[in-house]
Amino acid sequence: MTTTRTRHASTAPPPRPRPAIRRLALLGALVMAATTPLAAPASADPATPAVQDLPPALEEIRAAQAVELYGSPEIRPREERLSSLVTMGDSQISGEGVGNYEPDTHRDGNWCDRSYDQAVFRTGIASDVQYNIACSGAASPHLVQSTGATQWDELNQGDQLAIKARNTDIELIWITIGANDDGGIEFGPVATQCITDRVLFRGPCWSDYTDGWAARVEVTEDGVENAIDGIRQTMTDAGYLATDYQFVVMSYGSPASPDVEDNPDFPGWYRGGCLMYLADAAFARNKAVPLFEAGVREAALSKGVRYLDAGRLMDGHAVCDDNTWVRGLTVEVGVLPSEHAFRQSMHPNYRGHGAFAQCVTQFYANPSWQAGTCVDPASTGNAVVYEGLFEFRDIRDGTTGLCVDAEGYDSRNGTALQAYGCHGGRNQGFYQDQTQQSLHVELSHDRCVDVADGDMSVGGRLVLWDCHGGTNQDFTVDSTGIHPVAAPSLCLGFESPAAGAALVLTDCGTAGSLRLTARDYADPVGYGHDDWIGASVY
Repeated sequence: MTTTRTRHASTAPPPRPRPAIRRLALLGALVMAATTPLAAPASADPATPAVQDLPPALEEIRAAQAVELYGSPEIRPREERLSSLVTMGDSQISGEGVGNYEPDTHRDGNWCDRSYDQAVFRTGIASDVQYNIACSGAASPHLVQSTGATQWDELNQGDQLAIKARNTDIELIWITIGANDDGGIEFGPVATQCITDRVLFRGPCWSDYTDGWAARVEVTEDGVENAIDGIRQTMTDAGYLATDYQFVVMSYGSPASPDVEDNPDFPGWYRGGCLMYLADAAFARNKAVPLFEAGVREAALSKGVRYLDAGRLMDGHAVCDDNTWVRGLTVEVGVLPSEHAFRQSMHPNYRGHGAFAQCVTQFYANPSWQAGTCVDPASTGNAVVYEGLFEFRDIRDGTTGLCVDAEGYDSRNGTALQAYGCHGGRNQGFYQDQTQQSLHVELSHDRCVDVADGDMSVGGRLVLWDCHGGTNQDFTVDSTGIHPVAAPSLCLGFESPAAGAALVLTDCGTAGSLRLTARDYADPVGYGHDDWIGASVY
């Protein structure tokens, strides 16, 4: 019950030597497997762990799958096996929301919703077979072998991994997990309540969750760590060293944005399926997802696995944005009145999984990177991975101590940039993309510092706008300040030394010239406070 694809790409390296496939009858192979233990081959490397025997029920399944792959049931040396990629986790990676589901996983009794168009089948990574064993609704115990935690009517993912690890040479394990653990963030019930409240006009839901969100994230973080430990043990028991495969944990992006009305082709709340109060969308993007991402990040890095930050990947691509990578509110009429009629809502769509595939392909190709960040840097519709994790900085006036601030904690097109007391909030954090030469606000990677109307003269005002790679969004940074590329003799500065003064272009060397500076806030606005909602979304 797992989606599997076999591919032999023309660009792949020559296959490793394989033994001749012996065509045994399946029934005979199963009889032999049931009556005679199939010992794993001894490893030539004394450091390689010995392959542990599976419980009889799992061994029977493994032997049958080996027959399907090779024609005989024995466990082969890894160098003689087909190479494989494996995705594990929940609906974020199973393909929920994409459509084109494996029929046996989209029915009463099994709602794993594994899509044939899921990301692992669309990477540029050369491999013989790809396994999508992720399942919608999965919690971290479902990724741990032999816990008894079956999901729907099939083996849990830990047991499935144990089988795949003995029958193929796994080169990548790619997981997203943490959204469904009991007592954790429980994305499904939270999203369901917030959408229902909007449909029934009961008012925003964010206040029901904001105070306890950090505690929920702690539970989720513990679950992610346990899943990582369980997967590693499964691979050790299957005879792998940690260096024999890449283990990538990917975080989640926000499916909703408070900036949707900036879309010039905004489809409307009902037609576009973006039925969520803007305040709740702001809660999701500005607080809930960033804290969730931080918890997944901490779990991955503390366990020493590779971490791929996709927390900003959906910025500019949320439901009802102009190039959405997320499926909006969807009702599968044939499934009504079951709750499963709505389950595809607010999940990555076909384009979203295409972006995931771009992310992991680039990350896999750079195995020395312990962490990477995947974004669409200039609203091109393509995902790009950067080494490491983004460091957001203040743009600060060294004389007055004031910081550049997106007015009202907003990020809509045309949001004014002004002087304000520094507080560490996400509306004061900026990241410089040295390749694109753009300055992105921490609220959304789809919003950049922009010289309004391209006015490259003293007094020209700066605002937030869709990142588009234009010259009025290109800046360089040096010891004298921050300069527009199109007018390098000018610098960013405040119109006056008072709070509330506009961010403008100034002559360099004036008292108002600004610098990018590192941040260190014990309690930044946006995590410990509720200013993050944004004045314009109430």
